[in-house]
Amino acid sequence: MFNVGQRAAVAAAFKLAGYEGPLLVGPIRSGDERVFLLERRDFQGLRDVRALDQVLSQLLGCKAWVVEHDGRWGSPRPFQ
Repeated sequence: MFNVGQRAAVAAAFKLAGYEGPLLVGPIRSGDERVFLLERRDFQGLRDVRALDQVLSQLLGCKAWVVEHDGRWGSPRPFQ
C-alpha cells in the first residue's frame, strides 16, 4: 500500500524515537488511518510519542498514531 520510500522513512522515524523492532499495525478500518501497535515495554521506551504520531501522519499522508497493544485493536499485521 505504501511505497518503499515511505516504509523506510517510517522505520527511520521509529528508530529516532527509540524503537527498531518489527512494525505492526491494527486492522485497517479506513484507508486514511494507520494505528501502529507496540508492546508495553517498547511503547514506554519511545521518546515523544505525540511528535512521532505527527511525523508518521506527514510521511504517510493519513492519520497515524502509535498505541500500546492491549488487545483492543484486534490482530496486528505487518506494516506494508
